[in-house]
Amino acid sequence: MAKKTARPVKKKARRNVAPWTAADEAKLRKFAGKMPTSKLAKLLGRSVAAITFKAFAMRLSLRLPSSNRGRRLKVSKRRG
Repeated sequence: MAKKTARPVKKKARRNVAPWTAADEAKLRKFAGKMPTSKLAKLLGRSVAAITFKAFAMRLSLRLPSSNRGRRLKVSKRRG
């Protein structure tokens, strides 16, 4: 009878997550909606997803005022 060899147990990889400091949250609150999310992520040294999730948790909008998302398009009247 063949002996079964035990597989090595894989250790769960630890995520490289830095905790949010009060200064980070203050910067996010200050610049949310005033600068693109990608630039804000570089400023804080975090990923775009991290910025998005934290802003959602803090109930902040990241939408820029110049964005046309969600606005109705102006429909020109037909001639004729």
